[in-house]
Amino acid sequence: MVAAPSVRCEFAGGARCRAVMARRGRARWEKGRLIMLELPQDIAGLQALYRSGEVTVSEIVAAHLKRIEALDPQLNSVVTLNRAAMDDAARLDAGTAPRGPLFGVPVVIKDNIDTAGIATASGSAALAAHVPAADAHLVVRLREAGAVILAKTALPDFAMSWHGHSSRSGVTRNPYDLSRDPGGSSSGTGAAVAAGLAMAGVGTDTGGSIRVPASFCGLVGIRPTVGLVSRHGVTALVREQDSPGPLARTVADAATLLEAMTGWDPDDPFTALAVLPPHPRTAQDPLPPEALKGARIGVLRQVCATVPGDDPDVARVVEESLTAMREAGASLIDVGIPRLSDLLHQTFMYLRQSRRDINHSLTRSGAPFTDIAEIVATRQLRPTDALLRAVAKSLEDPHHDGAYGRGLELRTHLQHQIAGLFAQHKLSALCYPSVRIPAPSRTDIDDGAFDTNAPHSRPMPTNTLLAAQAAFPAVTTPTGSTSGGLPVGMELLGLPHRDRDLIALATDLERITPARTSPTLTAVLGSTA
Repeated sequence: MVAAPSVRCEFAGGARCRAVMARRGRARWEKGRLIMLELPQDIAGLQALYRSGEVTVSEIVAAHLKRIEALDPQLNSVVTLNRAAMDDAARLDAGTAPRGPLFGVPVVIKDNIDTAGIATASGSAALAAHVPAADAHLVVRLREAGAVILAKTALPDFAMSWHGHSSRSGVTRNPYDLSRDPGGSSSGTGAAVAAGLAMAGVGTDTGGSIRVPASFCGLVGIRPTVGLVSRHGVTALVREQDSPGPLARTVADAATLLEAMTGWDPDDPFTALAVLPPHPRTAQDPLPPEALKGARIGVLRQVCATVPGDDPDVARVVEESLTAMREAGASLIDVGIPRLSDLLHQTFMYLRQSRRDINHSLTRSGAPFTDIAEIVATRQLRPTDALLRAVAKSLEDPHHDGAYGRGLELRTHLQHQIAGLFAQHKLSALCYPSVRIPAPSRTDIDDGAFDTNAPHSRPMPTNTLLAAQAAFPAVTTPTGSTSGGLPVGMELLGLPHRDRDLIALATDLERITPARTSPTLTAVLGSTA
């Protein structure tokens, strides 16, 4: 096991937590180790405990805060605790209003999403003291649904890396293997939820930043249709691609969180289409059982193929999952997209518009800087910060870039190519591995294995750019493990505003694939994850 990173946060309510849990026998200390009684595995189990009166919200929140205190020094997933979490829990316990769907559910929020009174820095040390005056729209909706915000979680600076490191909080580690990366950019949310530091969490996805951590940390990650969840109060990266969404340990939990965040927001015009007929809400009606039976799944073989540097163990798990889908009644059709690599390269919009979009967010939020270039100039960059460095040097106005219009045109072409596959083959979804390797080692990342100028460097072998750059929804579901015990995620891509169909398929995929295994990091504490 590697040396634990330094702790960056303190919990002022630690004594209060211990008192709450000890009073009802929810935890004890034994030979200097924290021993907690088993926490519910999912939101439905938690709600059943609340209805029976077996636990209070204060007890559940206290137990999760103690897990953060005990485990996060090794993970480094949390950057700022919500010091009002216990007060929020007490208010829910004392309340008499009807309980929302997330009543008493402890959640964590990625640190590029505004939270009133809690620092929001987008992973940047330069913004560490920035405290928003208001919650992002999605946070307002979570609170209204009864969720308790536990903490803000780590991400690479301005969400511009596949890996878990930042100038603000250092390196975040994977709970399945502390020498490995949890994936970016929703690194902290992925690591925290996988380790049971929260019941669920919120990330953001512009190129794969929900689905890569989901794949590496054995979680369900949903990239919703753009506009299903408001981006108001979320630091932008590529506005037409940005999509906040849930990370959870089950598809049902992820869907419940997504449903709570969904809704019209006049501050984000993209949300209008999502709430107008005929688009159904995410969980308005029960999901159809055995959704894979009779489904037509397009297997995008050109991104399943193992090339040098990919992991054949991941390919094996993927093929086993495809076999299970076929046995569950799905028809699998091999499909392809002509010139896919060229299209993904030509529709990569970060270097054309991210500087503008980030700067707009900085100005909107009242941050102490108004240009990402100013922030980058204040610190020494890692070799792995190549994208951040390039964005800071890009044009402030994409309309001055002659390739910008061509990129937008080709994005539409990519959308039509994908939609054409659905129409031609009457598909329910496309399917492929989210990433063609398991969680990489921190040593390989620091040695420049991915997306750097090192001679041995290669692009990160992720397939998540397809849904992101087409602005389509996608769900990553854990479907097994490598021989070394590392999670592997399968991705389902669907048509815009048909998120519910994807969730139904993911629910059935979850049913027929091996059960999620808990990280070994938490096993030593005698508690489930």
